[in-house]
Amino acid sequence: MAGSSIINWITSQADLLNNVANNLGPVQKLISGGAYLMGIGFAIKAMYSLRTLGEQRQSSATSSSVKEPLLYLIVASVFIYLPTAVHVMLNTTFGSSSILQYSSITTSNSTLSSLFGNSYIGAPLTIIIQTVGLWAFVKGWLMIARSTSGSQQGGVGKGFVHVFGGILAINIVQTINIINNTLYGT
Repeated sequence: MAGSSIINWITSQADLLNNVANNLGPVQKLISGGAYLMGIGFAIKAMYSLRTLGEQRQSSATSSSVKEPLLYLIVASVFIYLPTAVHVMLNTTFGSSSILQYSSITTSNSTLSSLFGNSYIGAPLTIIIQTVGLWAFVKGWLMIARSTSGSQQGGVGKGFVHVFGGILAINIVQTINIINNTLYGT
């Protein structure tokens, strides 16, 4: 009786993960749409900052920094062209811009095999991690944009760590394969 209740509990938890993963497609589109809108806002902010910078340089001899409008333009272009930016970063990191859809990981590592092998929770877990990765990617670029105000030390570095971590999470299957092959061999 105890073995049957444990299996039922595991199956119900796997069903929970599966239901959450099935509903994350619209969340990914919401994150992408929000990034697109923020990109338009950052482009407007960059143009306004460039205008202000030009007026300051024309009226006085003070040296203002081009850092703020330039970073806003870069972040705006990343957000407006989010799918292209993700593909470029994936190609840079993994040598391929295709995100590996869920494929079972065949390894001698029992922990990875039980999570991402031919298990019931592997596919939903992958989708959840990919959604968190997309969120981290967008959050990283937001941190980079906010670093222009100079309110926090190391904002650009923290932002790039989020961007890189997001890319690793977006292609979690290949990331796990790389780590597994590095640590345990093939």
